[in-house]
Amino acid sequence: MRRSLIPAVAALVLCAACGAQDGSPPGAVTCESGPRTALAAPGETEWRHPDQSFYAPADQDVPTGGSLEHLLVRDNALIVQYSPQLPQPSIDALRDWAAMQTATVAVPGPADPVIRATLASTELTCDGVDMAQLTALAGSRTPGQVAEHGNS
Repeated sequence: MRRSLIPAVAALVLCAACGAQDGSPPGAVTCESGPRTALAAPGETEWRHPDQSFYAPADQDVPTGGSLEHLLVRDNALIVQYSPQLPQPSIDALRDWAAMQTATVAVPGPADPVIRATLASTELTCDGVDMAQLTALAGSRTPGQVAEHGNS
C-alpha cells in the first residue's frame, strides 16, 4: 500500500512546487471564485453515487448532471470538471489528487474553463490546473455537513 502512494505524493509535491500542470509557467494560472452554477439541466433529477473519485475522458459511465447536483447538495462533495484537452500529465495529477481527497469527484467537462471546481454554494474556475487552489477549496467545506437521503 505504501508503495502505491508514492506517485500520488510525488505528483502533489510537483504540483505544489510548480503551481500548474497544464504546461503553463509557475504562477501563471488564474482562478476566479463566485456563486456556483447548476451542473444539471432543469428537471434532471435522477442520480446515483459514483463508483470512483476520478473519471477519465474515455470513461463511459461518467456521472450525470443530476448525480453531480446530488453530490453537491446532499453529500457536501467537491466536483471538479476538467478539460479533456489537458495534457496527460495534468490528467494524471488530477487523478492522483482526487484519490487523496474526501468526498471529491473529478469528471471530464467542457474545454473551457480548463478547471471548474464546485461546492454547494461556490464555484472556482481556472484557466489551468492549480492544485493549491483546488486543495484550499476542498478544505473550505464544513466537515460532517451531509443531508440524510436514500442511497442509489
